[in-house]
Amino acid sequence: MRNLEHALKLGLLCPVYLFHGEEVLQMEQMIDKITERVAPGEQAWNRETYQAEDVTPADVVLAAQSGGFMGLKRLILVRGVSWFRQAGKNRAAADQSVAADAAAAAAPAAFDVKPLLDYVADPNPDTVLILLCDGTVPGNSRLAKAVNQGGRTVFFPSLKGQAKEKWLADYFRAKSKIPERGVIAYTALMSGDSLLAMKNEADKLLLYVGERSKITIEDANEAVSRGALAGVFDLSDLLAVKKGAAAVETFRRLLLQGEPPQKLLAMLGTQYRNTLAVRDLLERGYTHQEAARRLGLNPYAAKKCAAQARYYQNRQLTKALEALLAADIAHKKGEGEIRDLLETAILRICAV
Repeated sequence: MRNLEHALKLGLLCPVYLFHGEEVLQMEQMIDKITERVAPGEQAWNRETYQAEDVTPADVVLAAQSGGFMGLKRLILVRGVSWFRQAGKNRAAADQSVAADAAAAAAPAAFDVKPLLDYVADPNPDTVLILLCDGTVPGNSRLAKAVNQGGRTVFFPSLKGQAKEKWLADYFRAKSKIPERGVIAYTALMSGDSLLAMKNEADKLLLYVGERSKITIEDANEAVSRGALAGVFDLSDLLAVKKGAAAVETFRRLLLQGEPPQKLLAMLGTQYRNTLAVRDLLERGYTHQEAARRLGLNPYAAKKCAAQARYYQNRQLTKALEALLAADIAHKKGEGEIRDLLETAILRICAV
């Protein structure tokens, strides 16, 4: 993606782009940059946007073969391209490609993909065509291979860890805001995996602080949405100090908020595994910041684990994990409802 940004700065454009991946926000930002190069605001007549479900591949080819108005380049964006959607996420990429190609071959003639494959391999130089695909397109698919002959395929992976935090730090810097230590890590962690969701939380935080240049951790605690992860932190805090009644109340509140009990079980198990690992490193003389780096944990998550680890011995953390595992096994054996089994496990952890 960096190479693409560099090429755009140099004014180098491909006649065809295939965008795919998980990070929708970065895709949209790249589309905006290409639009500014090809058909900026005053040239709206040279921009066309289609939804793949409303057109056929042949329609797209017909539009792309037409020249731009007044001799200018033309931009065509096709969203939600699924004519090449891969079958079966858990299959090998080659098998996916074969299955998708077979499905395309069996499709009605109106949705024959061959005209598009032929076009993207030898595109109209006066048109910039962007195909925006849902999900990930394997590199050996017919679409990716054809696009790479006459254009460029760009994958937008979901940002994780330090890359995600750097994006957020750059975003705050662009808004002339100075987050204090911990704000970036907390906001990134609480926002989930989506960059778009994190941006939305960051925008809420910016509105909350108003004209102030500094963003405090208290601001983040107040403005950033507290979802399932925050609830699990609250729950594990209560378990650490053996407050069983309050822990059960917190667990039931999370259920009322619509959080699936199986998800809470998995998240609670992850929290205890991380706490055990962090505690081990703390005993060996590492700080929680060093533990975060060694374990690949979000710094805020590592800090929470370090704080909770003070209340446990290794044996107690192991017993807590065993209680959660027993609840999961009992549920899979049909020995009870997962919410009841997990509630019992919570009380058992408090009794360890």
